[in-house]
Amino acid sequence: MVTTRIPHPARIVIAGNAVASLGTGMILPLTLIYLHEVRGIRLPIVGALLAMQAAVGLVAVPFSGALMDRIGARRVLAGTLIGQAAGAAGLAWTHSVLTAIPVMVIFGGSMAPRFPALNALLAGLSPLSGAQQRAFAVNFTVLNAGIGIGSGIGAAVASVHHPASFQVMFLGNAVCCLLFTAVLTSLPDIRLPRSPQAAKVGYRDVLANRPLRAVVIATLVLAFTGYAALDAGLPAFATVEARAPVSVVALSLTVNTALIVVAQLFVLRLVRALRRSRALAMIGLIWAVSWAIFGLAGLGLPHAVRITCILGFAALFGLGETFMAPTISPLVNSLADDHVRGRANALSAGVYSLAFVVSPAISTGMIGAGLAGLWIGLLCAGCLATVGIGLRLGRRLTAEQDQVSATPEQRAESAREPEPIAPCEVT
Repeated sequence: MVTTRIPHPARIVIAGNAVASLGTGMILPLTLIYLHEVRGIRLPIVGALLAMQAAVGLVAVPFSGALMDRIGARRVLAGTLIGQAAGAAGLAWTHSVLTAIPVMVIFGGSMAPRFPALNALLAGLSPLSGAQQRAFAVNFTVLNAGIGIGSGIGAAVASVHHPASFQVMFLGNAVCCLLFTAVLTSLPDIRLPRSPQAAKVGYRDVLANRPLRAVVIATLVLAFTGYAALDAGLPAFATVEARAPVSVVALSLTVNTALIVVAQLFVLRLVRALRRSRALAMIGLIWAVSWAIFGLAGLGLPHAVRITCILGFAALFGLGETFMAPTISPLVNSLADDHVRGRANALSAGVYSLAFVVSPAISTGMIGAGLAGLWIGLLCAGCLATVGIGLRLGRRLTAEQDQVSATPEQRAESAREPEPIAPCEVT
């Protein structure tokens, strides 16, 4: 299997994203604690503020996709980073609900569109399929490493008795975002030249592509059965049903992140030997098994066994994530036409915003109502549905789209550094 080098501009993007992810990690676990325990905002209201942030992101993502296709992903990404910096700086001085609302709006409108813009830019700077797959995998690794290190810094520095310690973390996040923005100014912006005679495109054109539509549907299912369910379901199920201490929940997230950092590049080699559609099916299969193991923790087993199930779930879930990084985004970008690439990435990422708005209420509601077993069963069923989508998708994709193997022409082309802006307009 030929190893394709990541182009230099894409490596710069990955390095910049690592810095920004470090800042994100510093505030990610602290925002709720800061608003509730430091600023004295009641917990239900804090939950409503965070839900409002997700809802704003859900609205902003489709607009960002259209904007990417019009002005380029680099400019949109820079705008989202500036918005995150402004939101973080504002959060440092938030002291009430009224001052928190505009900050959450800014965060929601900038954080959610950041990821599809990053994906579109990274795909454009890595046009060869092998380089693109590796770029997404490496980016996912440094993303998790940055968040993990940033979370560790936040945990070590922040103290509810010293509001300034939180303010330092928020301002540090703002600086990290601005550093990434500064890096972006030196990179080419990849977009097709606009012609007045060109036909108008929209999200209908994205959904009209049947294989691409299948990938978006699979991503939607994975969003509801993956990160969104994990975000609220892991702490709720582990503490209520499995009766595990909070420290185990924190440790499980550490195990999850550590496995991703260690295993991602090894899994990338395996994914390259698979069809992308098969790798998509593997994500669903691994996550179905992981949720089933998690469900065992609620069956009244001995304490040590329950803890092992929780940690084993976190590790196996992370393994599924390592299959996801070099599969979903490369599939979306290989199936999307250049004129709708921004919209395709926005639609693929937008389903996560939808899941984060709806899924926490479903997870906590079912667990609180004594339906935890049914909740686990539905998650397993959703993951297995992804297996079916992946296998069916494999019959619709061409060999190049599914990355079955490299042709002789692809091998010759991958031996040299690609020119990412050849057919495109650079601004």
